[in-house]
Amino acid sequence: MSRHHIQLTADEKALVDRIDLREDLPHTVDGHQVYLANREPILALLKLLTARDGIPKHRIAYWIDPKLNSGRIKGSHRELFARNGSSGAEAYTHPHFKPYLRYFLYGADLPEQVIEEFEKQIGNPEWFSGSDIIALTKKTREIVRNYRMRDSTYADEFHKLALDAGLSASNAESVKKNAAEAIRREFKR
Repeated sequence: MSRHHIQLTADEKALVDRIDLREDLPHTVDGHQVYLANREPILALLKLLTARDGIPKHRIAYWIDPKLNSGRIKGSHRELFARNGSSGAEAYTHPHFKPYLRYFLYGADLPEQVIEEFEKQIGNPEWFSGSDIIALTKKTREIVRNYRMRDSTYADEFHKLALDAGLSASNAESVKKNAAEAIRREFKR
């Protein structure tokens, strides 16, 4: 278990075990049935986690803070769901919410070796300063190249990892932008 996974109670773990967190379902699996089966355990899990403040604050901020969404359309991730007609329970049970739920539970979806290399570069986040961001973004680009990360979603995962590591919103954004640029260059190869 990664140190970024949140500690779950037995009841929460039982609910997580009932949730299908896969984004890409095999063609033999009925996506609508997965959606229907996920509704109750997701809402129950979020209720339990919220009641005990079990989700790290920066992960909740990633969902609700517009400054942590640098997409073309401005607004928080939650606001973007609302603009598309999903708010409240509808947003939390929407199939596109699963990556956010996975982040709430487990942190960034990156290989453990990538996480270790990235965090080693940061060192103690309490001592991380503005001048350290240059070395970190260089290391991020190096990691993307070395692991041949070509999926554009990895940029968001580096953003989440930077937040998990305790970096500021602006530093996390710099990491994301550099990861995205390195990924674009990998696609050209």
